[in-house]
Amino acid sequence: MKDFLCCEDQIKLLRSRGLIVENEEFALEILKTENYYNVINGYKDLFVCSNENSEECYKSGVTFEEIYSLYEFDRQIRSVFFQYILKVENMLRSLIAYEFSKVYGNDNYLKFSNFDTLTNDLSISSEMRKKQAKFIHELLTGVQSDIASSIDKRQYVNHYVIQYGFVPLWVLVNTISLGTLSKFYSLMKQKERIKVATYWNIKENELNQYIKTLAYFRNLCAHDERIYNADTGKIRAIPDTIYHEKLDIAKSNNQYICGKRDLYSLIIVLKILLKPADFSSLYNKIEGRMHSINSKILSINVFDVYNKMGFPEKWFKIIKS
Repeated sequence: MKDFLCCEDQIKLLRSRGLIVENEEFALEILKTENYYNVINGYKDLFVCSNENSEECYKSGVTFEEIYSLYEFDRQIRSVFFQYILKVENMLRSLIAYEFSKVYGNDNYLKFSNFDTLTNDLSISSEMRKKQAKFIHELLTGVQSDIASSIDKRQYVNHYVIQYGFVPLWVLVNTISLGTLSKFYSLMKQKERIKVATYWNIKENELNQYIKTLAYFRNLCAHDERIYNADTGKIRAIPDTIYHEKLDIAKSNNQYICGKRDLYSLIIVLKILLKPADFSSLYNKIEGRMHSINSKILSINVFDVYNKMGFPEKWFKIIKS
């Protein structure tokens, strides 16, 4: 456990490691209001190296203001992405509720047999069917729990429960998380999944993966976590798209090195799922912030930031693709 350091001592420590603090009053204010861990530990990686004693030190010329600029840049793009993820999320909620309810009605979303139990596919093993049944039961239990917890929190849920004894799916979808919505979609029967995916002229398995990617980044945005160098990790990479090819993204071991698990993969997903005017608006806002950070980071190559984001050299061409 590290000892507590007051903000003045934190600045002394940073200076001892080679960081230039040009405006100490500004740095003190930031460390007090934004937190040393959030700003320094969260965004120092591109700016540090090791000395001959393998101790952490800052690269020549790095300033506190540069690290804070990256911190602010991340916060700004996080806000932008969140705004447009919500647009897609709203479309998904509406389409999923519509296509499911059109077949089963508004109040049959808790019926096990209305989901993909895999019983019609003879090639599926009994073990896989058991796993699928477990996933469906977990989903239905989670949905019931969401309804119960929403009765006191949301007046419109309370109204439907008291007045009709159930909450229609088109109402319920507004109360569940995008993660739960992703599970709901993945467990729907294939014909209904296809109906939803057809809205974008894509395959249902592709949309399934896009929703998972959206849910991952939405969670980061909602919890104010670092996004610029995020990696979706255990979530499967998004499928190769025409945009990977058109942007001439490099490959390694026959796999694209950008736009698969990184922030640029989110750009690609939003390019596919957003309406053209909305994507153009998103692009302009991100491009403006990229231009701004370009002028604020001078001690390192700004392309180091782009690389961490997974942005290929020709990232901007996606707007014309």
